[in-house]
Amino acid sequence: MTWKSSINAACEHAGIQVPVSFILLLPLAATLGQYWTSGFLRGTVAVNLLFWPGVKWHWAIYANAAAVMSVMGSLYVVGIGWLFHHRTLGKAILTGVAAMVAAALAGNTVNRFTGWRDLQVLAQMDVAGKANRMIFAQWHNPFWEEAVFRGIPLLCLTCLVKRQPRAALAGKWCYYLAPALLFAAYHVPGHGYARIVDTFLAGLVFAWLAWRYSFWSVLVLHSVMDAASVLSVGRMKGVPTAEVQWLADRFGLLNTAFSLAMVAVAILPIVFTVRYRWSHVPVGQT
Repeated sequence: MTWKSSINAACEHAGIQVPVSFILLLPLAATLGQYWTSGFLRGTVAVNLLFWPGVKWHWAIYANAAAVMSVMGSLYVVGIGWLFHHRTLGKAILTGVAAMVAAALAGNTVNRFTGWRDLQVLAQMDVAGKANRMIFAQWHNPFWEEAVFRGIPLLCLTCLVKRQPRAALAGKWCYYLAPALLFAAYHVPGHGYARIVDTFLAGLVFAWLAWRYSFWSVLVLHSVMDAASVLSVGRMKGVPTAEVQWLADRFGLLNTAFSLAMVAVAILPIVFTVRYRWSHVPVGQT
């Protein structure tokens, strides 16, 4: 068995997919715990459907918070289940995380030369009186962004490939580049130019993942990348403890569990890869 096939087999192993699933579900559990105890689910929430950062005009609907979170949470869990069932959860998430780390490093490198600074850092924001709405945004934003920047382009590309196979190559170039450029531009009003490089690269990565592993992969990955911050909200300086008491009381438990699962996911793929590799090497071959 080659190293490549060994890595693929390791990522498909339930021993990898289970801790990855745990990591993915923990931010959702933390969000629901916070919302249940704070009473947020009994109220209404504005769900932006058409908007652009920096533009005053937007179109939103008001709906029961419990209903909206039920829809988003259900889709998130279905996505995890679909990837788990097809044994691509480990590969999609680990590949995506590795690519996103590379994109972030590239962005930071460019920012060091240009002097660009992020204008909007979540940990430094003052969200007094609106902590629950900030948490809601960590779920709504990735859902909206993936639907617009990956979902619609993916649907268009799929239809194009089926109906006009000769135009598939040009269609794929447009599928990758156009949404990635728009995705980068989308982040400029709120974050400045400091995020333009990493978000452009992230757009390319997400597009590839959606094409390779299905739309569920990017919906799940992008959601957990944003929603993982919920685990730290209980200790954020700009968030009054009284507004996030449930998260504050369980800060240690949530983050310890998350960290241990992350360590397991970092180590187990190496263990399983080596195991698969050497268990299939004929005697005398190295």
